[in-house]
Amino acid sequence: MDISEIPIINDTDKAIDFPLADEGVEQELRKHGAPIRIEGEDADARRERLRNILEPSNHTFDDINEEQSGEDEDKDLEDDEIFYTPGDAKLYDARVEILHDSMKRSSQRIHKLKERAKEQDFTRVLKNRRHINSKLASYSLYGSQFIPGITRAISSIRFSKRSDLIACGSWDGSINILDSSSLNDKYKSGPGFHTEKVSALDWNFATEENSLVSGGNEGTINFWRLNQEEDKKLSPTESIKDAHNMRITKTLFHPRGNYIISTSFDQTWKLWDTNTSTCLLQQEGHSKEVFSGSIHPDGSLFASGGLDGMCYIWDLRSGRFIADLRKHVKGIYSVDWSPNGYHLATASGDCSVKIWDLRRIDRTNEELFSIPAHSKLVSEVRFFHRRESNDALTKDVALDSNGSFLVTSSYDGLINVWSADNWIKVNTLRGHNDKVMACDISGDGTWIASSGWDRSVKLWGI
Repeated sequence: MDISEIPIINDTDKAIDFPLADEGVEQELRKHGAPIRIEGEDADARRERLRNILEPSNHTFDDINEEQSGEDEDKDLEDDEIFYTPGDAKLYDARVEILHDSMKRSSQRIHKLKERAKEQDFTRVLKNRRHINSKLASYSLYGSQFIPGITRAISSIRFSKRSDLIACGSWDGSINILDSSSLNDKYKSGPGFHTEKVSALDWNFATEENSLVSGGNEGTINFWRLNQEEDKKLSPTESIKDAHNMRITKTLFHPRGNYIISTSFDQTWKLWDTNTSTCLLQQEGHSKEVFSGSIHPDGSLFASGGLDGMCYIWDLRSGRFIADLRKHVKGIYSVDWSPNGYHLATASGDCSVKIWDLRRIDRTNEELFSIPAHSKLVSEVRFFHRRESNDALTKDVALDSNGSFLVTSSYDGLINVWSADNWIKVNTLRGHNDKVMACDISGDGTWIASSGWDRSVKLWGI
């Protein structure tokens, strides 16, 4: 053997310089036309896939960059190659079910939008918008309640389907169900079901039963069902222990009601089957903690927001990654879809709320509008999702108030109400003595509930 044929360890002429950071790996995969993320793939597997792509050619990253320096910059933004990977049969069945259900929902939503557009004229629409804004400007404090026994901040709050109940989750691990008309305590969780902070709550709107799901910092997901004949001390009907190995930040019911999605500080979100309490999908993608999420009204898409300042949109029907929205300079703490199906709001630690239009998502992914919403971190953003048949906000029966406004809460102690027509603030609600951590809107739009650091629940009415 000739001496030139003896392999040299760390030969700089033949070695390939691989990036250590996952973000660098994703950039190089994009340059080579390979899919950035594959379902179920972690950072190590992604790096190994890049190695397999580059090893046949003895180029360094500097060589590759020099070769591509003269190419059009748009080349880096080309669509990723479609990549199919085998999945579990249960996940496949779930995707098919979600596909069929979302097609029905989207068809109904689009039909309503078309019918409403036929009946409208500019003058009627303008008068109705002014009427709605005048209603929103009349929000004022209706009641305030310090819930007995709660010792720490109330971090999450949600109206039930019929808006007759309000669920509250506290950092002391307790869950309280209040009567929305009086703010009196009706139900309370028993001790020990969440041993750490309750950071996530959501009601199941797919059923007439009052059922909800909660997530805690200890990593447990609990399912609850209210029964008027039973004791007021609640016990979960089902628990998923160690659902995540770190803090759970959101638990969300899918519109069908038989699936939930959870987000976590372990930088993943998971899709669960509520009938079997099994995890169907664990999805990575964020480089920091996943703090927020929202499921599209049709049930077809999921938007995840992370403390990396990124909002990712995922297709639940195919598992594909659709878009990355990266205009926030700090972490995203709340995400919500509008009932119209194409507007998405993201709330951030940079004190802004950005509005995105799904119809305008392209290679640049520019936001539709940026609202300088508060002077401190925006803790939650909520569009008005009308659930009541009687529209209490509009004076024209042919015009729907659904999605006509959104509400934001902030660590500056304020709740702001915004028009969804021009994104202008129409009201500011003052009453909390400290950070406001959560807010929600009733099904008819006449009530806003808020909770925060001062351990109080406040109800605002028109």
